[in-house]
Formats: sequence, structure tokens, C-alpha cells
Amino acid sequence: MSEATTGALRAAAASGDNDRLAALLDPLAATAGAGDRAALERLLWAVDELGLARPAVRALVVNRADVDDVLQDVLVAVAETVGGFRGEARFRTWLNQVARFKAIAHLRRKRDEARLDDPDGGPGPGPGPGDAARISSLLAERATLHGVLDGLPEHYREALVLRDVHQLSYEQITEQLGVGLNTVRSRVARGRALVAAGLVEG
Repeated sequence: MSEATTGALRAAAASGDNDRLAALLDPLAATAGAGDRAALERLLWAVDELGLARPAVRALVVNRADVDDVLQDVLVAVAETVGGFRGEARFRTWLNQVARFKAIAHLRRKRDEARLDDPDGGPGPGPGPGDAARISSLLAERATLHGVLDGLPEHYREALVLRDVHQLSYEQITEQLGVGLNTVRSRVARGRALVAAGLVEG
């Protein structure tokens, strides 16, 4: 992404200029939805780096670790479903709806997890995996994803392979790559989202 675009997005988000932010995001989302991989990567950067989905998630989810999990699910969902963004509403409106759906799904999984036993004393249904966990599981189990992984930018691929294939902790990856913990988390989250997009395209 160009420095000018990055700076413009950051400035619009920091100033709370929603009209300017929409003028930058809406065409970017439409281009990503039309299948432009570079636009998708820029869009995922904006959603993640600028915390665009965080307010909608925080409105429903209290626990900070849970918020981070849901935000990863939101990135994956954006990558998988941005093709459905038609520009009839602003991208932020569409994103907030995706974020709310993911937050509600997370809360339902947590509720089901709390019900360890059904009324008959047998095991309950258990939680389903979130989108980020599903992508992580796919990466760990399916060699057919090598083509999708090979298509990722190196910095995403490296962090994602260490996390989801080699099962290293975020702290171990931080030490191995020599970058900050937040950087590692962002690279893994965006890498998972790009893998999801690659699977949808494939």
C-alpha cells in the first residue's frame, strides 16, 4: 500500500472524518469484492490496523482476549464474503454488521461451552470453531493449502506457518522473527484472512 493511501486512511480514522474514510474505504472494498487481491490486502490492513470493527465487537463482547478472537474471525469473514459487498451501503455499515454477527456467534459458542452437560447428564454439543480457529485447523491438517500459502506475501506466510503449522506460541514467533507481539498477531490474523480468501477463490 502506498504511503499516501496509508496516511490518508490513518488521518481520516484519527480525525473521525467518517465521510473522508468512507470515500477511501468504499471504492477499496468494491475493488476487493471484484476479486482484486491487492485491494483485499489493503482492506484487511485498514480493518485490522485502524480497528474499524473493534467498536461493534466491544459493544457485545467484554473480555479483551475474546474481543481479539472475534476480531480475527471478522477479518476472515471479510476476506471470505467481501464479494457480497455491493456498495449499496457504506463499507463501515457492512463491516459493523459482519462484526455483530461474529460477536453474537462467539457469545453463542461461549454459552454452549458453559453447558457442559445436557439435562440427561450426557456431554453437551460443545462449541463450534470460530473462523480463525477453522483456518488454523485447515492449515495444520491439509497439505493442499500449500498453493494458497505460497501465494501469500512472505511476512504473512512466515508468521502463519510458524503459528498454525508449527504450533508455536505468539511469544515464540516474536522471538524467532524479531518483531513485536502485536505485529505477529496482526500478521497471523491477516494471513488467515488471505488464506480464507484464497480458499474461496479456489
